[in-house]
Amino acid sequence: MSALAPSAPPLASALTPRLALAGIGGILAALVTWLAFQLLGEEAVGIPLGLGLAVLAPTLALAPLSPAAVVDRTLKIEAGFACAVAFAIFARPEPDMLSALFGALALAGAAVGAVQLARANGRALAWRAPVAAALILGALAAAHALYYVAASQDLMIADFMRNRLVSSAVAQKIANGQIAQLLLLAAASLKEDYSWLPALPTGVAMAAFSPLSRTVYQIALAFAFVGPALVALGMLARDLVARAGVKPPSGALALAFLGLAAFAAYPTGVVVAARGMPDAFGLVFVVLALRHGEKFWRALSLAPRHEALIAPLARRLTLALSLDLFAMFVFRRWYVFLGAGVLATLALCLAARPLQAAQFAWGRAGQCVALGALACLALAAPILVDWLPNLRAHDYVDAYAAYRKPLAVDAMRVADWVGLAPLALAFVGAILLLRQSADKRLLILTLGSAAIAAGLFLRIQSPAPHHYYLVAPALIGCALAPLSMLFAARRWIGVTALAVWAALALTPGLAAYVPHGLFASYGLPHAPRPDLAELARLRAFVDARNSPDSIVCGIGSSYVFSGQLIGELWQMAPERSPFDAARGQRASVQMSDVDTVEGAPNPAMKTCATMIVGSPVQTHLIPDYQQTVIVPAREMLAGVGVGAHYRRTGEAFHLEGGVEAIVFERVAPLTDADMEALKARWLAARNAGPLDLRGVIDPENLSRSP
Repeated sequence: MSALAPSAPPLASALTPRLALAGIGGILAALVTWLAFQLLGEEAVGIPLGLGLAVLAPTLALAPLSPAAVVDRTLKIEAGFACAVAFAIFARPEPDMLSALFGALALAGAAVGAVQLARANGRALAWRAPVAAALILGALAAAHALYYVAASQDLMIADFMRNRLVSSAVAQKIANGQIAQLLLLAAASLKEDYSWLPALPTGVAMAAFSPLSRTVYQIALAFAFVGPALVALGMLARDLVARAGVKPPSGALALAFLGLAAFAAYPTGVVVAARGMPDAFGLVFVVLALRHGEKFWRALSLAPRHEALIAPLARRLTLALSLDLFAMFVFRRWYVFLGAGVLATLALCLAARPLQAAQFAWGRAGQCVALGALACLALAAPILVDWLPNLRAHDYVDAYAAYRKPLAVDAMRVADWVGLAPLALAFVGAILLLRQSADKRLLILTLGSAAIAAGLFLRIQSPAPHHYYLVAPALIGCALAPLSMLFAARRWIGVTALAVWAALALTPGLAAYVPHGLFASYGLPHAPRPDLAELARLRAFVDARNSPDSIVCGIGSSYVFSGQLIGELWQMAPERSPFDAARGQRASVQMSDVDTVEGAPNPAMKTCATMIVGSPVQTHLIPDYQQTVIVPAREMLAGVGVGAHYRRTGEAFHLEGGVEAIVFERVAPLTDADMEALKARWLAARNAGPLDLRGVIDPENLSRSP
C-alpha cells in the first residue's frame, strides 16, 4: 500500500521557489532603494528606504501565503523589474528615456494582466449589449456635440484644446509612419499630468480623415469616450437597482435607455466632452473599480471554506482592481481621488469583518493585500521615477492654492453645473436603495468613494465642471434608480418620465420657463461670444505679424483674453496647422499664469517683438497667486519696467465685457538683467501679499535664468 501512495515532495523543493522569491524581493528592494537615492539625493533617506520596504514587505508576505503558480509568476515579474532597475542605476539614461522604459514596462504589464483576466472570465464577458448601446449613445453624443458647437460657436481653449492638439500630433505621427516613435512617446507620457493615451483613438480617426478637423475629433471623441461612459453609468444604476430587489430589463435598448437617462440627469458631463475634453471615459474605469471592489469585498467576506475556488477569484479581483486604479490615474490624474475613495471605503468596511466573524480567511486577505501592493507599485513605476527628483513640483495642495475658492462659491456653482432637481432625485433614489437593498455593498462603495473623493479634491482646489465626474457615479447611480424602477414596472411610464425630464433639462426653448438652478444651465449651449468679429481681426493681425523673427505674445489669463487664446485662434482658420511652429513658420512664447505652478514671468518674454496686453489686467484665479501675470501687465500698461521697452501702437481689440487687448511694439531690447529685475519685482509683489498666502514657489521656477 505504501508503495502505491504518492510521495510528498521533498521539503527543500517546496521551499526553493519561495526562498527564491524572498531573495529576488530583497535584491529588488535594494535596487529600488539605490535608484531612489540616486534620484533624490542622499539627504532624503526616508523615502528611498520606505520604497524599498514597500517592495520587500509584500514580497515576504506573498512568498509563504501563495500557491506555487503565483510564487513562480511573481518571481519572474520581480526578476524582470530588477533587471530594469539595475539598468537604470548603471546605464543612467536620460530622464525621458527612463520614464519611457518604465512606462513601457507598466503598459506591457497592464496589457498582459488584462488579457489574462479576459481569458479567465471566458464567456462570462457579456459585451454585445454594452457595445451596441455605446454605439447608439455615441451617435447621440456626436450629434449633440455638433449641435452644441454650431449653436454656441464655441472656441476650444486651454485644457479643452490640449487633447485635440495631442490628437493632431498623433495623427501626424501615424500619417508619417512613425508608429514606433508614437508608442515611445505614449509610454513616456505616463509621467505627465496629461498622458497621450486618451489621444490615441481620436488621433487614429483624425489620421484617417483630417488631422485638423474639429468635426472629426468630436465625432471620434463621442464614439470612443462618451458613449461608453454613459453605458457605464447606466450599468451602475442597473446593478444598484438589482441589489434593491428589482429585476431591471436587459439588452442593448435597455442600456441605451439608462445611458440616455444619465445624459438627461447629468448633461454637464456630456457638454464637457462636446467642448473637447475626453475625461468622461474615466467613468468606465470607475464603474469597473466599483464592480470589482464589490466582488472583492464579497470574496474576502466568505468563510475559509472552498478556499481552492475562492482564493484564485480573490487574486484575480485584486489584479483587476489594481488595473482599474492604474487606468484611472493614467487617464486623468485627479481620478486618483476616486481610486483612493474606493480603497478607503473597502478598507473601512473590511476592517470590521474579523471582529464580526468567528472565522476570517487571513491568508486569503494577506495574499490579496500583498499582491495588490506589488501590482500598484509596478504600475506606478514610471510616475515614481519622474516625481522623485522633484517632489515639490507635485505638492498639489500648494501648487493649486490659486484654484481654491470659498465653499459658498462652490455651492452656488452646483446649481449651474448639476442642478437642484437631479440632486433631489439622487437623494430620493439613495433613500429608496438604502431601504430596499438586501445587499448594500455596491451602494456603500459608490456613496463612500464619492464622498471621500470630493473631500480629498476640495483639499486641493475648487472643482471645474469636468471635476464633477468624481461624484457622477453616486449622483447618477442614485438619480436613475427611481426611473429604472418605473421602467422595470411599466416601460411606457418610464419612457414618458424620461421624455418629460429630458425636455425640461435639455430644451433651450423651455429653459426660460424653468426656475434658474432647477436644471444645469451649463448643459445648454451658451450664447456665442459677442466679440467673434474682433477675435477674427485679432487672428488676422497675429497671423500677419507673427514669425520666428517677430514673435507676438500676450499677457492675460482670463477666458476673455489670455496668451493661450492668441495661440489658439488658429482654430478660426483651421486650414492653418497649429504645428507650423515645429517647421519654423510660426513661433510663440508660453507665458506664466500661476505663481505656484509656473513661477516667475517667463524669461523668454524678452524675445517678444509685439506684446498684446489685456486691459484691465486679466486674471481668472485668486489674484494674489497671479502676480506673474499682474506685475508685467501693469508695467506694460503704465510704460514702466519692462513696459519702458515698448510703445503703444494705437491698435486695440475690443473684446466682451469691456476688455481691451492693447497692442505694444518693442522699441528697445530686453536684456537678461531686465528679466532678472522683473523677477525680483514679481517676488516682492508676491511677498507683499496676504500673510496666509499658501503655496511655495518651486525652486526650479524661481531659479530659472533667461
